[in-house]
Amino acid sequence: MTVVLYIGGSKDGDKGVVPYGFSKTRAETAHGPEVYVERMMSVDGRGQMRVMALETLREEIVCQRLTQHLR
Repeated sequence: MTVVLYIGGSKDGDKGVVPYGFSKTRAETAHGPEVYVERMMSVDGRGQMRVMALETLREEIVCQRLTQHLR
């Protein structure tokens, strides 16, 4: 198990636990399903972080949101 930060969608900014080996999760919302995929992101001064981001988010938006959550 590992703690991950969710980026985007209804879970934005939430921390959750995901078993090692899982690279995709699905959340059911009132607006339909949200698919989160694992991304390894490099963060200045913190090294690599495992995040679960909405599948449809572009890389630069994920980096921007991650930086905002880590302030």
